[in-house]
Amino acid sequence: MDGLNIEIWRGFTAMGTKRNRYRVDRQAQIRRWVSRIKVVLFLSLCVPLILILSAALAHSYFALLDAPWLRVDEIQILGLKHLDRKEVLNALGVPRHACILNLNLEELAKKTESLPWVRSTVVRVDLPGRLVVELTEREPVAIAYADEFYLLDAEGKLFLKANVEQYPKLLLVTGFSGMSLKQGAFLPPEPLEPFTRLIEALTRSQNWMPLNQISECRWHKDDGYVLYTTQKAIPIEMGWDYYEQKLDRLQRILAVLAARQVLDVVTRIDLDYPGRAYVSCNFPVPKGI
Repeated sequence: MDGLNIEIWRGFTAMGTKRNRYRVDRQAQIRRWVSRIKVVLFLSLCVPLILILSAALAHSYFALLDAPWLRVDEIQILGLKHLDRKEVLNALGVPRHACILNLNLEELAKKTESLPWVRSTVVRVDLPGRLVVELTEREPVAIAYADEFYLLDAEGKLFLKANVEQYPKLLLVTGFSGMSLKQGAFLPPEPLEPFTRLIEALTRSQNWMPLNQISECRWHKDDGYVLYTTQKAIPIEMGWDYYEQKLDRLQRILAVLAARQVLDVVTRIDLDYPGRAYVSCNFPVPKGI
C-alpha cells in the first residue's frame, strides 16, 4: 500500500507541475500580446506625427528657398589682375537670384580654377545675399617656346598660349622643342630648377642689366643656360648654378671691355668657370702698309 501511495503522490506532483507550467506559459503569452498591442499603438501614434513633422520641415525648407535674404543679389570677385570679370562669371554659371542653399561652393571653386589664369580659388557666402570669390591668379615669369609660345609661371606650368609681342617685358626662354609639352604641362625639374634660380638672379640685376637687353635664354641639356644679348646676339654661357656670382662677374667684365673699347668685337662670354671667365673677341686683322 505504501508503494501505491507513493506512486499516487508522484502522479499528483507531476500534474501540479504541468498545471503550474501551463499557467506560466499562459501568462507569458498574455504579456507578449500586451507588448505587441503597445507597439502597434505606439506606431499608430508615431507615424502620423512623423508625417506631420516631415511635412512641416519640407514646408520650412521650401520657404527658406524662397527667402529673399538667401538669394544671391551680388557676386564679388577679388584678386582680378589679368582676367576679366565676365570670364569668371561665365565660369561660375550662377543664375541671377539663385538660392545660396542650392550652391556647392567647392564645385564653384573648381569651375573657376579651370580658367588658365587662375591658380587657386576660395568661394564663400557673406549673408545676406553676397557670394564672394577670392582668386589667386598665376603670374608669368617668362615666355617659353616648346613648339609653340606659352606663358610660364614660377611653378613651371605652361598655362596659356601667348604672343611674344604682347609681353615685351618677359624673358623668352627656349630649348624645349621636341619635348611634347602642351598647354597645362609643367617643365621637367632638370630645366625648371636652374631656371628658377636664374630668373631670380636676373631680377635682382635689373638696375644694370634689364631683361630687354636679353633677347633669348636658351636651355641646353648638357651645358645649362645660355643668354643672348639683344644687340649682336652675343652668347653668355651661364651653366647650371651660382648665377648671382656669375652676373656680378659679368658686370665687371662688361665694364672692363667698355673701358678698353672692345665691346663691339666680343663674340662670346663663358662664365661657367669657377672664379673666372672666358671672353672671345673677333679683332680685325691689321692691314699691311
